[in-house]
Amino acid sequence: MKCVLLGAGGHGRVLIEAFQPKTFDGILDARPGLGSVAGVPVLGDDEMLPRLPGLGFTHFVIGLGSTADCSARARLYESAVQAGLSAAEVMHSTAWISPCATLEAGCQVLARAVVHVSAKLGENVLVNTGAIIEHDCQIAAHCHIATGAILCGGVIVGESAHIGAGAVIRQGIRIGARALVAAGAVVVKDVPDGGRVAGVPARALP
Repeated sequence: MKCVLLGAGGHGRVLIEAFQPKTFDGILDARPGLGSVAGVPVLGDDEMLPRLPGLGFTHFVIGLGSTADCSARARLYESAVQAGLSAAEVMHSTAWISPCATLEAGCQVLARAVVHVSAKLGENVLVNTGAIIEHDCQIAAHCHIATGAILCGGVIVGESAHIGAGAVIRQGIRIGARALVAAGAVVVKDVPDGGRVAGVPARALP
């Protein structure tokens, strides 16, 4: 497997360490002048993506995080797939993932995160440091479950939603596609598609 990291910002640097003992063979970044990051050469910017299969690359990892909007991660993922690359997973050695959980291509589960029994994660889902996804949760593609967030049993999260750091989602709640749950929110009611909520208990943002 010859794997490229797409993005070398803060999240990308976390992934370089989380990917160990495997290593990346190159990086694409909007700042090609970086030269290298943590010993990994920066090959160019995203315009080079279609050329990578011809250079022997077979896999990619999305190195972008998100603070509210997951659309950039989703677009970059789809561009890499269209270029003919396959999504590689990143599973930190301290993460715990139930053998009964289902994770699709390109998922990232970082340090001390937990994915419990019968949870289902779609493509390109990011479960950040210390986040907990309880039993029977369903997380659609391109979501970011941020640092320390807790999703209680049976929570359903729509595509490209962002669950902020330290947020708590009560059991059985549905979070709509492209929704934003702010950091520290406690969600006790369903959130519609595109909804934005914050606070304790969480309420819609104006």
